[in-house]
Amino acid sequence: MLRVFLEFVKIGFIAFGGGWSIIGIIKDAVLSNNWLTPEQFKEILSISQMTPGPVMLNTATYVGLKMYGITGAILNSIAVLVAPITFTTLFFIVRDKLPKEFITALKFGVIFLISLTFLSLLTNISSFYQILISLVAFLLFTKTKIDPIYVIFISGIIGFFLF
Repeated sequence: MLRVFLEFVKIGFIAFGGGWSIIGIIKDAVLSNNWLTPEQFKEILSISQMTPGPVMLNTATYVGLKMYGITGAILNSIAVLVAPITFTTLFFIVRDKLPKEFITALKFGVIFLISLTFLSLLTNISSFYQILISLVAFLLFTKTKIDPIYVIFISGIIGFFLF
């Protein structure tokens, strides 16, 4: 249990830019340690997006729950929150002393991490219908004012019947 906790503390400390920028790193940690199968990871990623809260926290909580029950869920939740709370506190203390170039560099790093996550998730798409659902969902998210929860819910229903 300590190993999982420490892994998620480490992940929390490198999670700049929020959950989606770090999902690829969580995926690598979870799969390389055989804590979840690739199929279970895809499922929890979907569930994490549909449930309230940040995707990184939801994913960490689920891994803890899956491995060690409610105690593991609580510990993993705490593990990924330690770093953001620490960094946020420190940032507000020193924010006026940081050069603007530093903040700009962080933005580019976050864009890079999100791009890597996107590319790693693309490798999990295995059928034409998954591509079609993904593209339609993307278009609905970006081109309409439909609430994202409806798009996610409908995608889940369609996926349930297709897969």
